[in-house]
Amino acid sequence: MNKTRAVVIIIIVVIVAAAAHHQRSVRRQRLRDAIGMMAANRNSENGGDASSAQPAAPVPAAASEACKPNAVGYQILTIKGRPVALWYPTTAPPIPFFYSANFSGDVALNAPPSMPCGKPVPLVVFSHGDAGCGLQSAVFTEELARHGYVVAAPDHADAALCHTAEPAGPRSPRPRQLNFFKPETWNETSFTDRRDDIEAVISEVLANRELQPIIEPQNIGAAGHSLGGYTVVGMAGGWPSWREPRIRAVLALSPYVMPFQVKKTLGDVRVPLMYQGGTLDVGITPFLKGPNGAYAQANPPAYFAILKEAAHLAWANCGKEDTTESCVRENPNARLIVEYGVAFFDRYLKNIPEPVLEQENPALAEYEFKLAER
Repeated sequence: MNKTRAVVIIIIVVIVAAAAHHQRSVRRQRLRDAIGMMAANRNSENGGDASSAQPAAPVPAAASEACKPNAVGYQILTIKGRPVALWYPTTAPPIPFFYSANFSGDVALNAPPSMPCGKPVPLVVFSHGDAGCGLQSAVFTEELARHGYVVAAPDHADAALCHTAEPAGPRSPRPRQLNFFKPETWNETSFTDRRDDIEAVISEVLANRELQPIIEPQNIGAAGHSLGGYTVVGMAGGWPSWREPRIRAVLALSPYVMPFQVKKTLGDVRVPLMYQGGTLDVGITPFLKGPNGAYAQANPPAYFAILKEAAHLAWANCGKEDTTESCVRENPNARLIVEYGVAFFDRYLKNIPEPVLEQENPALAEYEFKLAER
């Protein structure tokens, strides 16, 4: 009798577990279907024009009193034919959203933006690495929006390993690849399509009817990983003809900046700059360090944080975690990337004092900073 009862119990447990798994799968599929329908409806209503969205919703009193975002909104814009992932503050309730089959965030899909403190917030544009996409660092971009920023990340023409939105038609060929081991062959014509993408995103987002009321146009920052770091440092003055005066601060995450070092143009970058590298990032970080490294050539204010046990893809989404929240919670380097990135932009786009920027941290392998003279 006891054996029979035990067998029955085991069968029930298996059935319940299978049913729960099936329900989770169904919920995920329904969520994906709903997301696709909402995105299609939105594009249909907007006629594909990123500037034709509805006006921003008023900020509830409770949100103004809290003076911080209640949640993160997420939507996909199309700007100059490029999909652009967009995160921003909202008061709408979030739901799990799958950026990819196995990685999700907690966002309010296509929700109206709001101003968490009753005043506009900064805009940060993000440029992905070679063959990446606008979603490649959603852990950082989503969390930055949660701290009171609008964050826009386009898929550049070289996006290949992931896509913010699957192309509707045949994919255009990737741009001609340059030799990363011959930075002396690079010049101001190298990857100008990326510069053009970032300029277009800034202009279109600032003109967007729904977003324009919540953005402070004088406080725009840029962040980029790897080839995206090349892009944003170039636009900060690394290439003189690329200089984008609307960009007021640059966060360069394991950036490919050797062409600027060879051409000796890093001294022309005159905005606050933070480099992040890693002890296992052997292809990039050694060129940032030392008396001849990129950090040594940076004008103050400048910061340089090196993460422990971090390789080149440490700034992409966590490999062992399946949500943005669990990645920040469980991965020490993800927490540091977010902490120092947010603190840097808070200091130079919001004028908020950030003590963490001016003190040593044993959680980092190395940390240096130099401040502008007062």
